[in-house]
Amino acid sequence: MKKTKLPSLVTVLILTLITVLIWAAFDTYRLINNGPPPSVPANVSKPLTPSLDQDSINQIESRTYLDNSQIPDNVVNPNPTGTTPPSSTIPNSVNATG
Repeated sequence: MKKTKLPSLVTVLILTLITVLIWAAFDTYRLINNGPPPSVPANVSKPLTPSLDQDSINQIESRTYLDNSQIPDNVVNPNPTGTTPPSSTIPNSVNATG
């Protein structure tokens, strides 16, 4: 028997229709199952004032600035005592099997 093949445009339209139906179903499900929007206190939602605190800015400007030549190089010695670190092997007397 000879099978007739659907034109590619019809196939694309059918897939698009299925996609739109699934999309609408998920959106409807999401709208139904979402709770009410969270309540925001009035003090949090009030607008901010766009003014700068001049005292804080003056304190920042008056701080001492150190450039790289004034900062000493700190060298950290990972082993200050000169001893070797302990071995990470488990001694024979301690056995996991008992």
